[in-house]
Amino acid sequence: MDTKGLCRTLIVDDEILIRQGIKHYLNWEKEGFTIVGEASNGKEALELIESLNPHIVITDVVMPIMDGEALTRIVNEKYPHIGLIVLSSFSEFDYVRSAFQNGVIDYILKPKLNAEVLLKALRLATGQLEGFHLSSEGEHEQTLKDKLRCLYEGTDVSFEEEETSYFPYKYFQVLSYSLEADKTGKPFHEYIANQDGNLTSILTTSNLHIYLWNGNQMFSEDVISRLPKSSSVCSTRAFDDLLELKGKQKEIEKLESYRFFFPEKLYLSEAILPLPPGERKVFQLDRFIEECKRDNFQEAFSYLEEHIGQMVLDYQQDIVEYKAFLNNIMFNLIVLLGNMNYQTEELEKKKYTYFQQVGQSTDVYAANQTVESFLKEVKRIVETEEGQGHMRKLTDYIKAHYHESLSLSDIANHFHFSPSYLSNYFSTNSKEGFSEYLNRVRIEAAITLLRQNDIPISKISEQVGFSDHSYFCRVFKKQTSYSPSQYRRKRIMS
Repeated sequence: MDTKGLCRTLIVDDEILIRQGIKHYLNWEKEGFTIVGEASNGKEALELIESLNPHIVITDVVMPIMDGEALTRIVNEKYPHIGLIVLSSFSEFDYVRSAFQNGVIDYILKPKLNAEVLLKALRLATGQLEGFHLSSEGEHEQTLKDKLRCLYEGTDVSFEEEETSYFPYKYFQVLSYSLEADKTGKPFHEYIANQDGNLTSILTTSNLHIYLWNGNQMFSEDVISRLPKSSSVCSTRAFDDLLELKGKQKEIEKLESYRFFFPEKLYLSEAILPLPPGERKVFQLDRFIEECKRDNFQEAFSYLEEHIGQMVLDYQQDIVEYKAFLNNIMFNLIVLLGNMNYQTEELEKKKYTYFQQVGQSTDVYAANQTVESFLKEVKRIVETEEGQGHMRKLTDYIKAHYHESLSLSDIANHFHFSPSYLSNYFSTNSKEGFSEYLNRVRIEAAITLLRQNDIPISKISEQVGFSDHSYFCRVFKKQTSYSPSQYRRKRIMS
């Protein structure tokens, strides 16, 4: 272990804002520390510990995949020389108490996290590191890598002439290299063809290596032609002044987000990206729902698929919003089908699996494949119940036009059926015939009107579609066991 120098620190937290906050609380190098990497869960942290050999690990408690409690237990067993600091909320005291049993030196409550509290915990931790002496202020010089990392993340730094001479070539670019994709374990520079240039490591995160390229020519896909097909590299635009490295982190993060839409590309840079599409078209959800309500599912799905096809080309859109759109479509369809009396039990059981698969998709094709599987299931349900769908159209039409002079022939003409076929179809798919159903709808409407005492009964019979008042009375009594006037009196008395 180093006896003197910067104390190497690894930050572990699933919230990127917390990690960024920790990194910017202190002038780390001035205080004798350096951040060697960051991870979003315990599993990623263990992989980085193996390669980076940090002195101190600052870890959150509650994280996905592997939480802080499990991480501190494993670190205490395998790397007892590493100092552990835990971040927690007030509600996580039991976790913290358990973590202290795993060799934790100190803990910090997140609501109280600030520069003073963080520095106090770091100094306490270094004080307990065997054989390590923390440099006092001014006792060490900031390393070139530390300066490059600070500049990359947006902090102003200055370089000595000796340091700038380390970069003799014309072009600078920042590269990100996927650690997760390359399972060979080879260092990145081994994949680069013979070129006049050099790579300088800036930062290692849980799944990326960030490098500064300084070369006699711009970095391009040709330079890395020997990379494994599973690997991936992103490159910023070229710049000719080292100080232009400042803020390049945002450019790399933007390119990395584009990878969601270009998973098949080994190399990604602004120079090779296609022109983004023009104005984004808004998906007309009302139109989509209305087509489904009319049982025009084929037209509705064609519209949806066409829209998704356009969205796939828009690589500049927010990935979270894209996934939310897909999940929103599936949610709305399940609710709509249920309201239309389709059998959605299986979809209800699977819906959270569908939502989760979209949420965890690493690329646009995987996300869309989940939606395609969902739509296939919807089409199967719709086709199975197609007869019921036609029946709904008939009954919806009757409910909308019962007050008119409506006959079997009128409806048959509207739907382009013969009257005899329609009569047959209605009887086969309903517990009652056409006339019985029409009369029931009309009587239900009449009952509603009878509750309004100021409407004459003769007027009510006309309003619900009966041209013959006496026939209306007979049908009403047959269905309710009361004449219209008796029903009104009974209601008043009750």
